[in-house]
Formats: sequence, structure tokens, C-alpha cells
Amino acid sequence: MKYFILLLLLAAVACDDETKFCDQALNTDLHMRFIRDSAGFTRDTTMDQVTLYALKMDSIYRKQAVSDVFLSLSPVADSSRFYLKVDSISEPDTITFRYKRAPHFVSPGCGFATFFNLDTVISTNNTIQSLLINQKAITSTTNDTAHITLYFGI
Repeated sequence: MKYFILLLLLAAVACDDETKFCDQALNTDLHMRFIRDSAGFTRDTTMDQVTLYALKMDSIYRKQAVSDVFLSLSPVADSSRFYLKVDSISEPDTITFRYKRAPHFVSPGCGFATFFNLDTVISTNNTIQSLLINQKAITSTTNDTAHITLYFGI
């Protein structure tokens, strides 16, 4: 009986540490940064009332002031579409991400994460002036480099 209790305690301690690692290792969000372009001068900018959501899903950001956003791409489809409105008076834009998915083995306890490789990014041009794909491989949320830079002329 005492060996069973000891084994149970060891299993609980091992699972706790692995869970913390799993949460970090399984996140592969797309990082998107906002840049304002006026008269040929570009600068990082904070949009005052960003509303952003995946189409047919709940809101990710609702009327928040942000200079960059993190988006979860669909792990079961080869594309994801998002609605983006950067302030209360501008027309909203839609952004479509097309990508290839690849399972990545993390560990026996964590299972698999999905890595993404961007093929194409298409947006409407209501408020988005242009966009730049900085990094096609999406393998971690901890990377400081934005995968996508959106340029706004407003």
C-alpha cells in the first residue's frame, strides 16, 4: 500500500511539470503587427478600437487598443479568415491566411502541436494599405518577430 501511494505521488509530480511545458510548446499563434504609413514615413502604431475575430467565431479582440495581435490558425483546415476593424469609423477588412499544416511531436505526455507554413495572405483594402509576410514558418508564439506586418494609411 505504501508503494502504491509513493508511486501515485511521483506520477502527480511528473505530470505537473510536463503540463507547464505543454502549454508553452503547443502554442503556435500567428503574430501580426500594425504599422501606420503616412507621407512615406512608417511607424509602429496602436490602433485604438480594434475588433478582430475569426469569421463565424467569437471575438478575439473587441474594441481594444493594440499595436499587435496574436491569432490562432485552424489546425484542421488549410485556411483561416478573420474580420478586422481598427476603429469605429473605418470600413472593416477581411484577411485570409492560406497555409500548410504539419504535426510536430512534442512529447508522449503533450502529444502533437500543429506547425504552419504560410503560402498566401489575402486582404481587402478598406483600411489595410498593404501587408508584408515577414516569416512564413509559424512554429512558436515566443518568437518576437511578427509573422505579418499590416500597413495602414489612416
